[in-house]
Amino acid sequence: MDEEGWIAREQILGPEARSKVPQEFQVQYPHYANPPTLYMAIEALLHKYQTADGTTHNSDIFKTWLTQIYPLLQRNFDWYRRTQSGDLKTYDRPKSFSTKEAYRWRGRSDRHILTSGLDDYPRAQPPHPGELHTDLISWMGMMARSLASVAAYLGETEDAARYGKIHEAIRRNIDDLHWSAKDGTYCDVTVDDYEDSAHVCHKGYISIFPFMTGMLAPESGKLGAVLDLIADEEELWSAFGVRSLSKRDALFGTEEDYWRGPVWMNMNYLVVRELLNLAQSPGPHQSQATKMYSGLRKNLVDTVYNSWTETGFAWEQYNGETGKGQRTQHFTGWTSLVVKVMGMPDLSGGKGRGHEEL
Repeated sequence: MDEEGWIAREQILGPEARSKVPQEFQVQYPHYANPPTLYMAIEALLHKYQTADGTTHNSDIFKTWLTQIYPLLQRNFDWYRRTQSGDLKTYDRPKSFSTKEAYRWRGRSDRHILTSGLDDYPRAQPPHPGELHTDLISWMGMMARSLASVAAYLGETEDAARYGKIHEAIRRNIDDLHWSAKDGTYCDVTVDDYEDSAHVCHKGYISIFPFMTGMLAPESGKLGAVLDLIADEEELWSAFGVRSLSKRDALFGTEEDYWRGPVWMNMNYLVVRELLNLAQSPGPHQSQATKMYSGLRKNLVDTVYNSWTETGFAWEQYNGETGKGQRTQHFTGWTSLVVKVMGMPDLSGGKGRGHEEL
C-alpha cells in the first residue's frame, strides 16, 4: 500500500515476476482500483474469533495483528471513497437516501472495465463519466460493513458507528440508484442524451452483486426477484453453475465471451455462500434458498470434479452449456473455492451422491 492508500493490482516483485506479467499491466495508475476481496478474508477471520469461546489459540495475537493493520484498512477504504466516487450532483439523478454514496470504476475503455475484474461484461455504451456501477457500490458496502465489525471488535465504538452509518447509506442507495422497477433487477446507471439518469440492464453477475456481497437482508423486498433471476434456466441457472450473463441477453456468448456466459467458481462461491446464509435464517425465502443452495452446491462440485476427471486440471472458468473447463488450466486460485463449497453443510436431506472421492 502506498501512502495514499492505493494497493496496486500487480505486485511485481523482481525480474522473474515481471516476466510473467503482460506488458500492458506493468504500468499501473494510482487512481485505478480493483475488487477489494481482501476484506472478505478479514471478515472470515473476524467471524472465526468472534464466534470462539474465548480460548481460541492465538486470539491475542490476532487482536494485536488486527490492531496494527486497522489504520491501513481505514486508509485503503478512504482511498476508494475518494478516488472511485460517482457523480450524484451534475446530472438529473433519482432521489437517493445519501448524496454521497455512489461509485464509478476508473480505468474504463470502450469495451472493458479491467479494474472491475469483470473485464468484458456488458456496460453502458458509449462510456460516460456520469456512470454508476452496481458492483462497485456493493463492494464499498461490504468494505464498510467489514470495517464496522473490525472497529467494534477492537473497541473503537465511534468508528464502528460511523462505518455502520456508511454501510446503511450504501445499502439504501443500492436500492434507490440501481434498482430498475421496469426490469426487476439491479442495473448499472449511465446518462442519456438528455443528461438524465438511465439504467443499463444486462442481467448477470452485475445484477446479483448486491446479493453476492451480502447487502440484501432476508426480508428485502428485492430478494425474491433476485433469487428468481438466479434460478431461471433461461437466464442464469445452468446444470454447471450460475452463468455470468443471461442467455436472453443479446450479447450472450459474443466477442471475447469471457464474462458473457461462462461459469466462474469465485462468483458462484459467493452465490452459494449467500444462499446458505438465507437457508439458515428465518424469512420468506428460506425454503427457496435451501432448494437452490443444495442444487447449486452439487452442480458446482460435479462441474469441477467431472472436468478434473476428464482433463486432470482445475480450470479458470467452465462452459455454461457443456460444463467443460476452459481458458487457463492449472487454475488452482479461485477454482479451489470448490473445496470451501464441499465443506459447507449438506441440506439436501441425504439426496444425491456425495463427493467423498474428491
